[in-house]
Formats: sequence, C-alpha cells, structure tokens
Amino acid sequence: MIVMHSESRPYRSCCPAAIVWRFVLFGVLWLFLSGADIRGWPFGVAATLAAVWLHLRLAGADQRRLRPLAVVRFIPYFVGLSILSGIDVMKRVLHPALPIDPALIDFPLHIDHEGGRVLLADCVSLLPGTISARLDPEVLLIHTLDKGLPVLSTVRDLERRIEELYHRAARPEPAEERR
Repeated sequence: MIVMHSESRPYRSCCPAAIVWRFVLFGVLWLFLSGADIRGWPFGVAATLAAVWLHLRLAGADQRRLRPLAVVRFIPYFVGLSILSGIDVMKRVLHPALPIDPALIDFPLHIDHEGGRVLLADCVSLLPGTISARLDPEVLLIHTLDKGLPVLSTVRDLERRIEELYHRAARPEPAEERR
C-alpha cells in the first residue's frame, strides 16, 4: 500500500474511499467517451475496473492528492485557454500569409513531482499551437507555432495553477521569464 501525506492527514491510495472515488471518476469518463450508450455497460464496467486497478498499480510514491475544488476551478480556466488558443491558431491558418514563426522553447520546471510535470506536459500538448516535445525532470521542451507568443508566461501560469491542484504554492516567476 502506498502511503502519502497531505497537509492535514495521511492518504492511502488503496483505501476503500480512494478506490470508490477512482471507480466513479473513471466510470463517468467512460460514460462521457462512450456517448452514454448504456448497451456497452459490461465492457464499461470491465474497462473502469481495469483503469482503477492500473491507476493504483502505477501510482508512484510521490503521487500527491488533488484538491477537488481546485480541479473544478482549473477546468474552466483550461477550457477558456484552449478556446483562445484555438481561435489564434484558426486565424493564423486562415490568414493568406500564414503568419507562423515556429520555435522550440526550453521551459525550466518548478514543479517538483512527476505527476505534476506530466500533467503540465499533457496540458501544454492539448493547447492549440503548442506541443510538448520532451519532458525532463528539470526542463520541458515546447514546440510553438509562433515564438512571438507569450508561451513562457502562459505555461508558467498553467504550472502555477497545476501546483494549486496539489496543495502546493508555486514559486514566484523569475523576471527573465516574463513575456
């Protein structure tokens, strides 16, 4: 059993509440992805159980507990950021001159645990116009459509919000990274 500690109490990833919470979360995700087609529920239950088992099996020792209210606040922020990024990409693609100036940008990471770094890399890849090219423990390499965009400040804000998901205060942004 993996034992983690939040700021208030120990957290056991294999306790019944953790298993139920994961089952509900993965079950709702399956319903969403399947279009809520109940005819496939036997497969959905099996897939959900497999996802719970796999998640518990792969959970690392530095896994941190997410704050549910922070997740609720994060979702609209991320969706809004995705929409704005999508509009920017759409304008660039539809513009006759195709105004892009691609670049690879090294982004020094402040997140000190693997789960947060992976979530950040995944979120960056889900934003239109950027993709995570390589994730190292200290640096995330980001490919962007336009090096003139405020990629560093946007990803630093995203990193800070991800840290808030895990009960951690993000470190202040260094002056040289502001764009």
